[in-house]
Amino acid sequence: MRYSLPPKLDADAPGASAPAPRRPVSAERAVTGMPEATQRRITELYERLNRVDHYGLLGVSATDDAKAIKRAYFALAKEHHPDRWFRKDIGALRGKIEAIFNAMTTAEATLTNAKRRAEYDAYLRDVLKTRIDRRRAEALEASKDWAAAAEVWARIVEQLPTDAYVQHRRAYTLLRSGSGYDAATAAATRAIELDSTRAEYRVTAANLHLAEGRDRSALAQLAVACEIEPDRADLGGLHAALGVRVARARSA
Repeated sequence: MRYSLPPKLDADAPGASAPAPRRPVSAERAVTGMPEATQRRITELYERLNRVDHYGLLGVSATDDAKAIKRAYFALAKEHHPDRWFRKDIGALRGKIEAIFNAMTTAEATLTNAKRRAEYDAYLRDVLKTRIDRRRAEALEASKDWAAAAEVWARIVEQLPTDAYVQHRRAYTLLRSGSGYDAATAAATRAIELDSTRAEYRVTAANLHLAEGRDRSALAQLAVACEIEPDRADLGGLHAALGVRVARARSA
């Protein structure tokens, strides 16, 4: 089954025109008690979550013992615990803080458990084995050879079936190539199951629903994306435009 990408929802396309700028940090944010530097640090860390492993996230080495890992975790938890900003108006940052804290908690729980740590270290070794394929897939994406990129991501998925980012890249490149709809939908669904905190995964799922003519399902995915990143003006615009279209269809 072939389909075309609805261009108005192509917010994640490499090489596409830049999305609407995010709302700048304003002086009004000062009343929340969160310094601008902290806001930037949280946003940058959130955007790195897909690329950093448990050790890097906690700032520990692969040789550190459980006690050292716990110390690092508790030091970071003081800064990133959601309760630190309880009853403060921090807008879009609340979801990012929760995602960061959940990732840190998962990292600590994994690295302080001998069995889970061994399994995770084995996973990291598998990740290293896919390094060359990842670079190839990214290069193919940069050259917009979507079909070839999708094939490479498919191989990586076989090695890393529980990696949400890898699942998403396969879904996205299949979507861009205009083929493999069933496989793309399955990969997008799996990516969201593995990590429900990423707005871009929802945008890809929305595109897939649109390709199937399921505007209401696409609208639901965009609504979640807007909840995850409410400061994304581009997502808000996409959601509003599609909402108008769905409303018109209902009244037709």
